[in-house]
Amino acid sequence: MAKATLPKPVYAYVGVTDLAVEVVRDLVASTQTRLAGVQKDVNARVADVQKTVADPKALRQQAVTVVNARVDAITSDAKARRKAIEARVAELQATVTKGAADQATETYAELVKRGESLVGRIRRQESTTATVKSASTTVAKAKTTATQAKKAADAEVTATKKTNSAAKTAAKKATAKKAPVRKAAAKKTTTAQSSAKATVTAAKKTATNAVAAAADAAEKVGD
Repeated sequence: MAKATLPKPVYAYVGVTDLAVEVVRDLVASTQTRLAGVQKDVNARVADVQKTVADPKALRQQAVTVVNARVDAITSDAKARRKAIEARVAELQATVTKGAADQATETYAELVKRGESLVGRIRRQESTTATVKSASTTVAKAKTTATQAKKAADAEVTATKKTNSAAKTAAKKATAKKAPVRKAAAKKTTTAQSSAKATVTAAKKTATNAVAAAADAAEKVGD
C-alpha cells in the first residue's frame, strides 16, 4: 500500500505557524530580558538618587517616572513587532493560499485518475467478471423458470377442463382420456421444478462470486 503524504500547502501552513511561534517566543524572551534590564536600571537609579535626595516622596516620584518611561518604550516596541509579525504571517498565508489553489487542482486531477484506475482494475478482476456472468445466467434461468411455470399451470388448467368435459360424456371415455392428459401436465410441472432448482443453484453461484469480487476489490483499494 502506498505511503500517504501530506500536500505541500499543508506543510507550508505548518511552516507558517512554526515561524509565527518562533518569532513570538523570541519577542517574549526579548521583552523579558529588557524588563529585567529596566528593573536593574531602576534599582541602580534609585540607589543613586537615595544618595543625593533626602526627600522620600520626591525619590518615589522620580522612580515611578523612570519605570513608566521604560515600560512605555518596551510596550511600543512590542506592539510594533507584533504588527510586523502579523503582516509577515498574512503575506506568507497569501502566498501559500495561491499555491494551495494550484495544488488543489492538481490533487483533484490525481484523485480522479486514481479512482478511474481502481474502478478499472476491479472491473477487470476475475471474480467480478465471474459475478457478472453468473448474474446473467441467473436472470436467464429465472425467465425460463417463469415461462415453464406458466406453461405448467396452463397445462394443469387445460387438463382439468378436459377431464371435467370427458366425465360428462362417459365414464369409460373419461378414464381413457384422463391418463394421457394428466401425464402431459405432470411432465410440464416436473420440467418447471427442474428449471426452478437450476435457477436457485445459479443464484447461489452468483452470490458466491459476488462475495469473492467484493473481497478482491477491498484488497485493491489503496494499492
